[in-house]
Amino acid sequence: MEKEELYWDLETFSTVPIKWGTHAYAEGAEIMLFLYAFGEDGEIKCWDVTLGEPMPADLAAALADTHQMTVAHNCGNFDSVILRHTLGIDLPPNRMVDTFVQAISHGLPGSLDTLCDLFKIGEDLAKKKTGKALIRLFCMERPKNTKLRRATRETHPKEWQEFIEYGKADISSMRALRKYLPAWNYPSNKGGERNLWNLDQKINNRGVAIDVAFAQAAVRAADKAKVVLAGRCDENTNGEVPSTTQRDLLMEYVFTEYGIAPDDMRKTTVEKLLENPEIPEGLRDLLDIRLQASATSTAKYLSMIRGTSKDGRMRGTIQFCGAGRTKRECLAENTQVSVRNRFGVKMQKNIQDVLLTDQVWDGDEWVAHEGVVFSGLKDVIEHDGVVATSEHNVYISTSEYITLGEAKRQGVELWRGNDEEILHLPAYIAKR
Repeated sequence: MEKEELYWDLETFSTVPIKWGTHAYAEGAEIMLFLYAFGEDGEIKCWDVTLGEPMPADLAAALADTHQMTVAHNCGNFDSVILRHTLGIDLPPNRMVDTFVQAISHGLPGSLDTLCDLFKIGEDLAKKKTGKALIRLFCMERPKNTKLRRATRETHPKEWQEFIEYGKADISSMRALRKYLPAWNYPSNKGGERNLWNLDQKINNRGVAIDVAFAQAAVRAADKAKVVLAGRCDENTNGEVPSTTQRDLLMEYVFTEYGIAPDDMRKTTVEKLLENPEIPEGLRDLLDIRLQASATSTAKYLSMIRGTSKDGRMRGTIQFCGAGRTKRECLAENTQVSVRNRFGVKMQKNIQDVLLTDQVWDGDEWVAHEGVVFSGLKDVIEHDGVVATSEHNVYISTSEYITLGEAKRQGVELWRGNDEEILHLPAYIAKR
């Protein structure tokens, strides 16, 4: 008899920010709640780890059983990592079904809340907001200016019970979602994209070696260089431009003193100005300082230092199916990216927060990009047995295709293939 799948979810706390990477976060993490259930209809249980009681026997047996399949949302990137670091339990990928990966393997959004909205599953918006507030309360350190730095089951007993119910609701939503998600790109055990995900997990868990001492030395050297360069800039401009990193001040000074109005201060622009043998020596020195100052960014080194585990390896840097259309692997969520916003302000952003209006540092200069953005849920229409968005392309012959909306307007029959059967387009791509 085939075993029922184990559905599970963790609620955790760590003093390490999650934006530094899951593996770094996990080294300082503790499991507070372990929610689980067996099969589609089994009782949803909670092991409250904070009570100090041992793991329930049924859960311990399931995790130890090499033939027990498990289901969790984003377990490859988070829950299994936490399990390994905190309890020493190493779940191999072939025993995990990750509903997050299953969703993105089929072009769906990865967020559990978004998927539940898509399929009309789970709680209403007010309850979801309550759940997010409970996560902020119990899973993160409280602000430094508060007397109570951490909320617990003892300090907030009423909210703790609500927290447990919130966790159970996630298990319920996950079980319902499992029924809706397509599986052709992500079978339960092996084959197709599943084999690639197993390899992805192996690569991400192995990580890459980071020379932390070198990275730290680079940061110190860059900091010293910035001070020297800022002093040279301040001296060359008689105190009008304290540092060449102050772009607007620098451009104004160049125009006022030398009558040159560059469009920007990108590396390529500055280099082109320096190619002119007739520019004044003072301006040449200033532009050279600008180039050197632009090359002293330490953001990537700092990200490496923060995200490296105690064994000197940085893990979890690749996101499976990160590119929505091509399914190529990309930088993982929360990877730090150097950007310059439309106001010219430079900063570090998590990769998922980078806007289309932001310019990205490519190692040489600030460049525009054509990022993939979630455009929201859209209404669907039905025509000739196909349900999809109106702009979705459909074939009307072996070589011709038009949008579904146009096909419906014209009353055109859709091409059904050689076997005379329609390949139904998935209705999950849109708002129902």
